[in-house]
Amino acid sequence: MLLKALKSNQPYHFLLIPIFALALWIRSFVQVEAFPFYAGEDMMILYKPLSILLGKSLLLNHIFAFIFTILLSFLILKLNVQYAFIKLRTFLPPCIFILITSGMPDLHAMHPVYPATLFLVLTIDRIFSSFDKEIIHSNAFDAGVFLAVGSLFYLNLVFFFPVLWFGFIIIKQKVNWREYILSTIGFVLPWLAALTYFFIAGREDELWHTLQMNFTSKQTFLRDNLAIQIYIGFLFLLTLLGSLFLLSQYDDKRISSRKFFKVFFWIFLISIILIAANPAVSQEIIVILALPLTYLISNYFIFMKRQFWGELFLYLLAAAVIFLQFSWQIPKFW
Repeated sequence: MLLKALKSNQPYHFLLIPIFALALWIRSFVQVEAFPFYAGEDMMILYKPLSILLGKSLLLNHIFAFIFTILLSFLILKLNVQYAFIKLRTFLPPCIFILITSGMPDLHAMHPVYPATLFLVLTIDRIFSSFDKEIIHSNAFDAGVFLAVGSLFYLNLVFFFPVLWFGFIIIKQKVNWREYILSTIGFVLPWLAALTYFFIAGREDELWHTLQMNFTSKQTFLRDNLAIQIYIGFLFLLTLLGSLFLLSQYDDKRISSRKFFKVFFWIFLISIILIAANPAVSQEIIVILALPLTYLISNYFIFMKRQFWGELFLYLLAAAVIFLQFSWQIPKFW
């Protein structure tokens, strides 16, 4: 069965995961299409040089997006192995991450959210690694730097700044005032360096226009797209079931695991607020949302008593992702 195979802990999974992802992305490599950027979305400070490097090669854009997806999936695996918030050694989390993110065919092309999510994972790692430390000055500073660098790729990552402070408050029983200062300084320095460069180069108008576009552009990717709406609804159902299940086993979780899931909750909450409050946030936010959802859904599938339902939900999720790769070919009657 699919669930039993994916949640096992076998070395061949290191090869299976890229093959699994490639199977879900194959249509995008056969018929490559550019991501529908709004004005300024691909012009962020650190993403623009990468965009220039990739040029107009659609295939190269897809290859880079694929590489980032595989890299993020293995970093997700590393986090669980290192911090064990899901007690079982399993390859299910990276597979769930690939499934969730593969459901958006447009995101099979390169997007600033991919490098931004990479730096968000590094931020999470620095927060989590402070759990057993007495002095966490370097953790606080590094976390701030990583989050800021990620936001220079994808502007909306700046709104995840509260994760720095709340993350350390959750992980540590007592947070020194220096940690607040150091995380803030770490966050400010990359932006200060970038702003200084643009002002010295006399390009402040270009920078202001780019930032403005990333806040004011309106996205309507969900509107008139029934297939995506159903997919998002199914993810919401899994999120609800996974959350209720996690609450039922909360007292049995280790203290560290409880704290880690609380940090993931803040990432989830901020993502949902951004979807509701920021008109420029579009389907790319699913890559960030996939971080907490991956562990939440994996925990649900692994420890639920009746594995039949886990198998069924996993098959439905896989079927939905496969369907979405070809839904553009199906005549729309809605």
